[in-house]
Formats: sequence, C-alpha cells, structure tokens
Amino acid sequence: MRRGGFGLLRRAFRSVVGGGFAAKLRRRALLFRPLCRLLARFAQRRPVEPGKVVFASLSGVVSCNPKYIAMELLRRRGDLDVVWLVEGGTAASGLPRGVRTAPLWSLRALREMATAKVLVENAQQMFLFNAAPKRGGQVYLNTWHGSLGIKRLSTASRRIRETAARLSSAVDAVLTNSTFEEGVFAESFFPGTRMLRLGHARNDVFFWPEEGKSRLRARVRGAAGLAEGERLALYAPTFREAAFFTDAGGLRFGEWARAFADRFGGVWKIAVRLHPHDARGLAEGLFSLPPDVLDLSSYDDVQELLVAADACVTDYSSLIFDYLLGGRPGFVFAPDKAKYDEGRGFCYPLEETPFPIAESEDALCANVRAFDAVRYAARREEFLKARGCMEDGHAARRAADLIEKVLSGGEVE
Repeated sequence: MRRGGFGLLRRAFRSVVGGGFAAKLRRRALLFRPLCRLLARFAQRRPVEPGKVVFASLSGVVSCNPKYIAMELLRRRGDLDVVWLVEGGTAASGLPRGVRTAPLWSLRALREMATAKVLVENAQQMFLFNAAPKRGGQVYLNTWHGSLGIKRLSTASRRIRETAARLSSAVDAVLTNSTFEEGVFAESFFPGTRMLRLGHARNDVFFWPEEGKSRLRARVRGAAGLAEGERLALYAPTFREAAFFTDAGGLRFGEWARAFADRFGGVWKIAVRLHPHDARGLAEGLFSLPPDVLDLSSYDDVQELLVAADACVTDYSSLIFDYLLGGRPGFVFAPDKAKYDEGRGFCYPLEETPFPIAESEDALCANVRAFDAVRYAARREEFLKARGCMEDGHAARRAADLIEKVLSGGEVE
C-alpha cells in the first residue's frame, strides 16, 4: 500500500478509537447501527400506539423546538404518551411534566421509536445513529435547530449526501420559519421534502407576555449568580468540525464588559455558552475559561439564555438570528472569518446581517461603544422581511395542531 494510503487508514482509525465526543459518535455509528437494525426488527413486532409521540433534540438534551412543542401538546392533552430520548443521566433537566424518558442509545429507545405514531426531532439522531426504519403509519417531523443561519449546511462528502437522501425519504415534513430557510434545506439535508412554514416553536418565547419572560430571566439570573442590577452579555460561539473551540479560554472578557458598560451603563457580566460539542471538551479538561467570565455552557435551554441576555455576541451561530427577534443588541465577533468562509462557507456575506462585524477584540469593543440602536432596528426589519421570516409567537400552537391532526388519522399537509 502506498504511504498516503497508510496515512488515511491511520487517521480513520484514530477518528474512531480516539477520545472526545466526535469519536464517540463515530464508534456508535460504526458499531451500533448494524445492531440497531437487527434489534429494530424485533421492536417492530409491537403495534404502533396511536397516542404515542417520541421527541429528541440535539445532543440528547431537552431543548429547542421539540421542547416547546411537547409543552403545548401536554398543555392540551393529558391522555398522550410522550417520550423523550435523552443522552446521559443529566440530560433530563427541564423535562416537561408528564414526559417519560428513554436513553438515546438503548433497546428501549428503539422500542419507543418503533411503536410511536409521531416522531419529532431537531437534528438527525433518530434515523442517522439508531438507524431504525420508519414503519407504515408513522409520521416523522423534523424541526431542525437553526434559523436564518449564516453558515452553510455541508453536503460535500458522499457520506453526508447519502445521509441526506436517507433522511429526506423518512421525513414527512420539515417545519420552517422562512422562505430563506426552505431554500437552504432543499439544497442540503432535505431535498424534495415537504416544507411546512409554521414557525419555530422555540422562538415563541420572544413573543410571550412580559410576565412569562420575566420568569425566564429570573431563572437564568439565579443560575448565573447575577446580583441585583447586573446586566448580562451572552457570548455563544458555534462549533468547528475539525476541533474543539478553545479560543474562548484566552479572550479579554473584562474589556468586553467595560465596553458594554460605557455604551449602555450599569455593571455588566459576560457569560459564555459553548456549543454542546465544545462544552464536552471543557468538561473533559481540554481547556478552561477565564475566571472573570460566567460559564453557562451546561444550561440546556439556550432560548431562555437569549431571553435573559441584554446583549448577545457570536461568530457564526444561528442562535443570534433567533435573538434578533427580541430586538436587543447583537454583535458578530469573527476573528477567523476568511478561514471559516473558505472551509465551511457562508450562505451570504456577514455584512448583510444587521449586526456590527468585528474581526478583533479591539474592533468588537469599538462596535459596542459605537452601537447605533436606530440603525440596528431598521436593518433588523429589512433583514427579516428580505428572508421571508414569519415568526409571530404561535409556532408551537400550529405544530401541536398538526400533530393532533395526525394522531386523529389525518394527513400531513
């Protein structure tokens, strides 16, 4: 074998047997998928239960669109069997009352999936890793976990293209919030799949009455340990496919806080919320955060953080486009913009967003101090309109209407 061939084999071997969350997922996909296919045959001997709905969310936590859809269903119906597929022993925090759990990687999860009338998730875990085929009479809804995002959904490799084709054949409908999002989905993971523009249930929180939002803010402030009167700026970078994002360990967050105080007044604290993949690297001790920053990476429901934050900073995470719906100041800090664009790539130039763009910490602090609220509000409205965004605070209701229709024997349309 040529030298390059040995190198490829060595890298492939390390990608499977190495440490970290990514290698863990590869091992599961390699080792458990054939076993899951076999076990699913036995699980499917049981009948589909007409009142069962199974939910899953990215990284096995209770969050995002599935959480708020489940909450609305449970508010309406006490006769449903609602199951959540969770990862690990701590993933069930924030679980709505009345929901059963099952470990994501287990025979029990396969049984729950095989007997559910409706399956709802915001990623690709149910059919990508568990590899349980959808049965006749079942309905699978995908809500995805991004929104109006700037970074491309990669379909470059053959493996990802094959995964996209398999998923799109199983998905009965993708729930979207905009014409822009539908175009991105059609070109990436869901070619030829029905799109239903119902909105994203997770974004309903931005339209809640002030009393409800105040409760969320109080919950977050308590978890963060904020003192009375302290204001919160949330820094939430996206993950990088090639490695853990460790740059947050060397940033000058104290200078960020002074810049926010200079522009907006008061005492500011900076909180970091790492992507779940990177949070595992932090937990495994691969890097650490500075002592002057609050670590909210283990807080499962990022929407609650967004409601509580007085300002938000990211690089390329789509969560800032959710945050935009709340009307509060948002900023982009993108020190590796050219490299990221060359690798993952952007759907459109960062400069088309309403957010001030900085490629250095000095530029970020300057943007904060020079923030123009009037200009930001105008650009916010133009941006949402141009992308056909229809969020109005009623997405969970529409999704629950659809699921109730399916449970009653209706079609997805």
